[in-house]
Amino acid sequence: MEEVKPYSYFAMIYSHLMRSVDYSFWAKYIKEIHDTLGDKNDIALELAAGNCSLANHLTHQFKKLYVSDISKEMLMTSTNKNLEKVCCDMSLLPFKNKFDFIYSAFDSVNYLNNETRLSEYFANISNNLSENGLLLFDVSLKNNSLKHVKSLNRKGIYNGIKYIQKSVFDEKTKIHSNFIKIKLKDGKVVEEVHQQKIYDFYYYFEVLESNNLFAIECFDSFTFNDATEDSERVQFIVKRK
Repeated sequence: MEEVKPYSYFAMIYSHLMRSVDYSFWAKYIKEIHDTLGDKNDIALELAAGNCSLANHLTHQFKKLYVSDISKEMLMTSTNKNLEKVCCDMSLLPFKNKFDFIYSAFDSVNYLNNETRLSEYFANISNNLSENGLLLFDVSLKNNSLKHVKSLNRKGIYNGIKYIQKSVFDEKTKIHSNFIKIKLKDGKVVEEVHQQKIYDFYYYFEVLESNNLFAIECFDSFTFNDATEDSERVQFIVKRK
């Protein structure tokens, strides 16, 4: 029997920790934006799709939907045969074709935790977005980290695997770290550290500009109200220049 690798257990625990996310609500928001600004014949790409729980609600929104994630194990947890799955780093996209609608969710852009990687991400988007295509991405700002850092300290047992998550936000470096430790059934302990960079609100406009992109809208997430630097989570809608 093939050995189950520790990162496969991490994929399972991450999916469990995301169980409180209302994917249908999040998908409805993306659908509303796409229905207004996009086209039913759009070829779409989701970046950092994880276990494809969000994509499952968007499969029929587009002519074709591709999903990508850096973790093969996360993509493999999805059984949706209507999705084209690609394992890749979202700042190093391997595609030669153009997409009409590219989106990422769950503040995945914050995982690009230095300015070089963030700029590479947008450079790749600029190269892979069709002439009139749209990019949607949301980001977490400082107030979101301050509000939720304590609630992300948690522990539990899932499918016989013990886990502990410790969350720390460094206001000086603007790095939000999540330390996750799991104890397997055989007693082995494995740890991972996930770090997100909480960039200044206005910096996103600068890095978009430097990569031939611009924001046509910037909302408080899940609303159509204008975002500000005091927002907790922000939804960007972007086009090529």
